[in-house]
Amino acid sequence: MNNEVQQQGYQHKCQNCGSSLRFDADSGKLFCEHCKSHFEFDQSTAVMERDFADLVTFSSWDESKVAFYRCQNCGASTVLPRTSLATECPFCQSPFVADETATGMVRPDSLIPFEFTDEEAAKQLTRWRKRRLFAPNKFRKRTKEKGIKGVFVPTWTFDAVTLSNYSGTLGKRRTRTVRRNGKTHTETYIHWFSVSGDITMTFDDIFVRANDNITDGYFNKLQPYDKSKYVVYSDEYLAGYIADNYTVDPLDAFQIARKRMDARIRSAIMSKYNADVQGTLMVDTQETQKSFKYMMLPVYVASTKYHGKLYSQYVSGVYSDAKRTKAKIAGKSPVSFWKVLATVLAGIAAVVGIYLLVCHVNGTQPFDFLMQADQVKNLIG
Repeated sequence: MNNEVQQQGYQHKCQNCGSSLRFDADSGKLFCEHCKSHFEFDQSTAVMERDFADLVTFSSWDESKVAFYRCQNCGASTVLPRTSLATECPFCQSPFVADETATGMVRPDSLIPFEFTDEEAAKQLTRWRKRRLFAPNKFRKRTKEKGIKGVFVPTWTFDAVTLSNYSGTLGKRRTRTVRRNGKTHTETYIHWFSVSGDITMTFDDIFVRANDNITDGYFNKLQPYDKSKYVVYSDEYLAGYIADNYTVDPLDAFQIARKRMDARIRSAIMSKYNADVQGTLMVDTQETQKSFKYMMLPVYVASTKYHGKLYSQYVSGVYSDAKRTKAKIAGKSPVSFWKVLATVLAGIAAVVGIYLLVCHVNGTQPFDFLMQADQVKNLIG
């Protein structure tokens, strides 16, 4: 089977030499690698939220100049410009195969552009590797990244204003002094009390990942994202990158967001009464307003094979500090059995050393308790 599939269609071309253009993260413009020209394109920060009633009127990806590809190995579905060559999956490094049946998927409302190049992402990842103290030295010292891919990760974001009526019991942990068998003890107990009332809360941009290509744990570690970086979606931002396709329906995603809102509402009620424990608290929540949008988040994906096993790392495509020197990173690294064993043995040696030092200071024989145990065992025997 041919590992590369090309689809005919639109591609951003250089006005000077006719070569393909890509989005340049450093300049925020389209860039021609052949003649080094830069080109402006229409960009807007006027990102709008969608009312839930707009779901059925979403524009589809078919109206963009992009095509779908699906990895037959791990199932990841991605979006590329129609003239791009599908080479390998950024998540498992397997060849892409064109998926001709993927149609009708919605066009994003917004995205956050990449702020730095894959070379900078590789430097960030190299520093992260060196901090993995229990990773094998060969993994930690790897300085050149191969196959690091810039991927736009899909997400649903939800806004809501909620009104919640609540009633039931909450509890506060308290301590008291009691006497039992002639001895004084301090015990902890829960003081229960009844509550009722209502509470209004506002939620802004609850992120719910739109597919399973990145786990929730890693996805959450790459947040938060600065709203000032949001832009209105345009195909030009995809030039030179991959965009993941969504597989989680927005209504299903909203149910996930609802659970998170409920947890925060309950937490707010408990804080209101300085409570520690929920008892029979019942909460009835209505959304007086709700909106959503479909957006893309920039992530560099690196999949590293070590001793036949795949380890994925994710580098946020935007800086996380004001000095623009650091980016959030999440991922997994291999663990060296010998390093773990050496650390455990060193810990045991340190404990034994401290014990021997204490025995020396106190003038006692080391391991007296073992000898005493043997004597007791002999008497019993």
